[in-house]
Amino acid sequence: MSQELGPVPVAALTDRQRAILKLIVQEYVATGRAVGSKSLTERYAVGVSPATIRNEMADLEAAGFVQHLHTSGGRVPTDQGYRYFVHHLLGDVDLPSAEQLMIRHQFRQVELQLEQWMELAASVLAETAGHVSVVTAPRTAVPRLRHFELIALQPRLALLILVTYDSSVRQLMLHLPEETDQEALSRLADALVADVRGLTADEMAERARGTDGLAWFVLDQLREALLGLDAAERTEVRHSGLENIFAQPEFAGGPAEAQGLLALLRGGAFLSALLPQLTEDPGVQVFIGDENPADELRRFGVVVSTYGVDGAVTGVLGVLGPTRMAYGRSISSVRYMARLMSDLMSELYSA
Repeated sequence: MSQELGPVPVAALTDRQRAILKLIVQEYVATGRAVGSKSLTERYAVGVSPATIRNEMADLEAAGFVQHLHTSGGRVPTDQGYRYFVHHLLGDVDLPSAEQLMIRHQFRQVELQLEQWMELAASVLAETAGHVSVVTAPRTAVPRLRHFELIALQPRLALLILVTYDSSVRQLMLHLPEETDQEALSRLADALVADVRGLTADEMAERARGTDGLAWFVLDQLREALLGLDAAERTEVRHSGLENIFAQPEFAGGPAEAQGLLALLRGGAFLSALLPQLTEDPGVQVFIGDENPADELRRFGVVVSTYGVDGAVTGVLGVLGPTRMAYGRSISSVRYMARLMSDLMSELYSA
């Protein structure tokens, strides 16, 4: 079950229990060690005795929000405890303004190019959230032409290169119906490109009506190429920050564990599991432990969001880390990056 940030039923916890659960989550995230009643009274002004804290911890454990680890007297949050924390105790979180400005400045230093944005987004998101980042290329429901070029190879052979608005690129060899040189092909491309920019395959067919000769031939080939892109698998994935997750004690399993996580990210299992669960509405979604749809993901916390241009292109970005992740930091990082990438895609799409 996905856990979208938003209203969910509030469990019957007292104000004191809520405060103690929040402290347990914060302490365990920070230290990775089970949290005891004595440490809470020593570090925080809780206003009650260790015995009272122990009684409240016992009630939280009975309700399924915390659990014992081994024989330790301390408690750690359960998946249910993390979920309650995210929905009811975390509050609204945003990246500090200085970090937002620095990240936006980094993106302004690279070219207006989707490939570079994806690489940078993966790198910045991993560094900002401190976990493994995953960024998919945005996909269109229906590919639309952004630009095309014609390159003469032989008198009756040319190379067609087309680029769509989601930055998919396709190259096709064209056997021309008549001998043509580069100058004529360039003139034809220049004459057509402004007229067909933004068209789908069906719209390209409509545009070809009433034309003939080489112009009709090129428009028909563009239509065929767009249909081919529509049928192809076009999802590209970038990830970064594997070193972050293997620095955590939960994932100190050595090379075998590293290979397993790489296979999960590269083999498509991560996306195959998550994509059916995601909504296209803007906003962050959080999957914690057993809430994850695939067995391979149930050791993790996953924070994801879609990004893109409404009704045109949609991609996914997020972070993957231990369930003991700093959810406030992860959520604010993913939320800001999704907004930034959506802004950049709007610029690209309207260019």
